Amino acid sequence: MESSSTSICRSNTTGGGVEIQGRTCRCGSKVRMFTSRTQQNPGRRFLRCPGVCWVDQYGCDHGAAIVPGLIVRLNQLECQYRMVETEMNRLETENRRLLESFVNLQAANNALLYKFKLVLICVIFCLLAFVWFM
Repeated sequence: MESSSTSICRSNTTGGGVEIQGRTCRCGSKVRMFTSRTQQNPGRRFLRCPGVCWVDQYGCDHGAAIVPGLIVRLNQLECQYRMVETEMNRLETENRRLLESFVNLQAANNALLYKFKLVLICVIFCLLAFVWFM
């Protein structure tokens, strides 16, 4: 990593980024390249293993002008995505509850239908017996 770049160490990094083939950190770990989405360093690329080192010392002017707006929009879209995902989970839960209620009602309906058929058969036999003995 370049000696002129600023180094900021962070621990417990997660997946993502692009693995840089054949490149390792000073600590010997594989290196992945990421792009910063923060307001302080918009669009700056950095390498990360367990630590962070900026690839470029300064971002380009075009990136510095356009990336902050893109970051704001990306954050808005991520927020909307989380809201939609939450609503989808709520609807899936409600759907499971309604399906369970439907199955229970269907079972109760089948039991009532069975009882109705038994009563109907009893009524028919009673009518037949009444007619037979008349």
